[in-house]
Amino acid sequence: MTDDQSKEPGLEPDGTPEHDAPGADQGTSRRGFAYDGSGRSTSYEDETDDAPEPETGGSSRPPVAIILVALVVLIAVGVGIAFLMSPQTPTETAQVTPTVEELAPEGLPEGALPEQMPLLTAIGSADSTEVIVEVGEGVITRGDFVRLYQPGSEPAPLLEQLIQIELVVQQASQEGVVVDEAAIDQQVEEIKQSQAGGDDALFQEFLVAVEVGDEANLRRLLARDYIVEQMILEHTVAEQARARHILLASNGVTETTELKAEAEALLVQLNEGADFVALAAERSDDPGSKDAGGELGWAPRGVFVPEFEEAIFSMQAGEIRLVESDFGWHIIQLLDEAQVRPFESADFLQSTGGQQAFAESFIPWIEELQANAEANQLIRIIVPADQLVSLPETQ
Repeated sequence: MTDDQSKEPGLEPDGTPEHDAPGADQGTSRRGFAYDGSGRSTSYEDETDDAPEPETGGSSRPPVAIILVALVVLIAVGVGIAFLMSPQTPTETAQVTPTVEELAPEGLPEGALPEQMPLLTAIGSADSTEVIVEVGEGVITRGDFVRLYQPGSEPAPLLEQLIQIELVVQQASQEGVVVDEAAIDQQVEEIKQSQAGGDDALFQEFLVAVEVGDEANLRRLLARDYIVEQMILEHTVAEQARARHILLASNGVTETTELKAEAEALLVQLNEGADFVALAAERSDDPGSKDAGGELGWAPRGVFVPEFEEAIFSMQAGEIRLVESDFGWHIIQLLDEAQVRPFESADFLQSTGGQQAFAESFIPWIEELQANAEANQLIRIIVPADQLVSLPETQ
């Protein structure tokens, strides 16, 4: 085992996160999502994580619901996420404003430039209902743009991303995707508890302060976020296999030969007809799967350690195999052989395999969706991107 591999269970040797890594504690295993108040994503709980924080363009706002590390086409995938933190304070804004020392060429006389260069800001307010783009029968409002615009950034990419989101939502309607209202109720309640202690009046004040307005608009944003995530999962496809396992963890202490003997004994029991589910519940050291009979669900390449991945993508359905990894000994049973299928969990989107699948399947799909809409003249930009922003003193 290398030093890098021993630092944190549940990681590939290259440091990429694993999904429900065999042997990793579910309470501390790394997922791909920062908590967004939705109740659907888990927070990074490992305080020693060396992974870099996602870039937010200098804003104090949190990352969007789905961060896909340099592959994101829809940086505004979670259009309901901007409400989670208050807009930038003047101090925070000053921290991301270029200073004269950063911008002035060498030798420029002192005082020749202002101390701070003003940033482009969005024109209008987050509650504006002015239509800036028509997309088929849907619209994008100035308020949608203002809520997500990061001061100083180019406005055109955001406008295009909002158009893509609207196209995805409309396509979702055609495909019969519906919002899970119970999930939205839970998200709203969690936000109310975390931001206002459950108090209705304080919650309303909070929504106004972060430019969401009211609970009805909050629900609209969360519903859109939910639909887009479902569509990303449906149209991100990759070869995946489905397996279950029983882990006898070494924990760096147990004698390997002794542990192997125990694993071989369990393998004999299974080959003689023992119940896999019962044995997993009784003997597995993987807390994330033992109560589910060792079930790991459908998973693509790039989310498990190499030894485990090599096994499940080479086994036949029903086959049981004993495999050793840095976590210990795994008794693996393949439930379904590898096949190309949509993702079941958004967690996979943060894995190496998930990012590759996103790039190879979802991005071409949405590009085709947009190209068809443009060919059919379904997109009409009423207010061009460069007219949506200005320097503060010219507003």
